[in-house]
Amino acid sequence: MPVSVIENGKLVNYLIGREPIRDFPTSNGHGRARVPQNYPGPSLGNMIVRSSETSSPEQLKKKLIELCQQRELPYGYYVETLGPQRVPRLLYKVWAKDGHEELVRGAIFGDLDTRTLRNDLIAAGNDVNIENRPLNIPHSIVNPSILFDELEVKRANANKDKLPDYPAPTVAAKHVPM
Repeated sequence: MPVSVIENGKLVNYLIGREPIRDFPTSNGHGRARVPQNYPGPSLGNMIVRSSETSSPEQLKKKLIELCQQRELPYGYYVETLGPQRVPRLLYKVWAKDGHEELVRGAIFGDLDTRTLRNDLIAAGNDVNIENRPLNIPHSIVNPSILFDELEVKRANANKDKLPDYPAPTVAAKHVPM
């Protein structure tokens, strides 16, 4: 049974397992067990994010360029796909001057938390992105593209170890008769 958790930007419900919580005296049946030995606890199965006001991807890009121009920023970032742990897989700089895109490598998001979702959301797209997460309790997330007011993008701290040194191959290989 679907549970509407947020309506018109306000928290109106929780996913509740078998134990009711304050202000919500009855369960809404969303208790799921991680493993058979554990008691069921509240967990989502499918989370579907919708917006009452949507924009096309082209309109979102146009809004991004307008924001950069208003703030006199040379570019903004556009994420096409995300990898595990919401790390940008395809990230582009969108230049405010002419709108051309340039691929960026080795970047991660700064603080992408509930405060960011609460305060820095500008617009949502009319497209659909689906992410299936096969964790201990499998679930899926369906959401539109989102335009944030501010979101920190920083260099990934990937450990770039020096590759091992190997001796150069010999120039003249010896012929060994068989």
